[in-house]
Amino acid sequence: MKATVWLPSDVRGRVIAVSIVCCVTTLFVIAFMRADEGEFTTGRLPVQFYRELEAQGLLDDYVGVFAIAHNSGDSLVATREAIDHGADVIEIDVASIGSELYAAHRSPLPLVGRRLFRGPTLADVWGAATAVEVVKLDLKESSPRFVNLLLDFLHEREPRETVVVSPSLRVLGAVEVGAPHAVRVLTVADGRRLDELLRNPAITDVIDGVSVAHAALTAGRIAALRERGLLTFAYTVNDLDRLNELVIQGVDAVSTDNLAIMELLGGPRLGEARLRDRAVPPASLHSVADARQ
Repeated sequence: MKATVWLPSDVRGRVIAVSIVCCVTTLFVIAFMRADEGEFTTGRLPVQFYRELEAQGLLDDYVGVFAIAHNSGDSLVATREAIDHGADVIEIDVASIGSELYAAHRSPLPLVGRRLFRGPTLADVWGAATAVEVVKLDLKESSPRFVNLLLDFLHEREPRETVVVSPSLRVLGAVEVGAPHAVRVLTVADGRRLDELLRNPAITDVIDGVSVAHAALTAGRIAALRERGLLTFAYTVNDLDRLNELVIQGVDAVSTDNLAIMELLGGPRLGEARLRDRAVPPASLHSVADARQ
């Protein structure tokens, strides 16, 4: 006959509480993995597709607009497919696990990411993207440790045209000091925030351009950005009519999932100066204008 072990009531309460927490945590992890299993273990996979463009809807000229393959760098397969379809820019989401940088749309869980995450490293995608003109690094973290990892990564490699994108001015300021060759682009959430930036004349001291959801871009806002010598990156544009509007209004680059748009915009074309050369400080713009008068 087995003896029954009785625990004091306060100890039993703690045991029950711990058990409940463990059960809830386990259920949360299971639900998280089921709902987002691909992103949890291999990163969010790009959703590239090919949709034919109606010939009668095409403009006469798309010169000077860079084709960014949206999130393509989060998968080696998608990177190669985007390159095959003429993308000018491979976009790589960058996150960290420990002291390693990975291509991931969001940071893997800190306790289990190292064991479960199977996405490509930033170094893997960087090597696979040597055929494109530009690599765009969309930073998903902003801690000083992460920024130092990124700067060390760039220092260890031969310089190439690199765009660093972040919603943090502090991070972009650190990139200006640590990797001055990189083009610094600020992610702007909406039109209201963009208008606030345009009212700040000092913004051009920190950034070279902005990356904005295409729905927030108007002809007036794009013109204001150009007046300040700032690059305009529009995301994510998969529709030909909207693409045409943005091209006419003067954007510098368009992010897309549509491989047909990459073919339309991509490849080396006359008039596509380096992005770094396009980001002209307003003072220089005025000097050029004065010289022409």
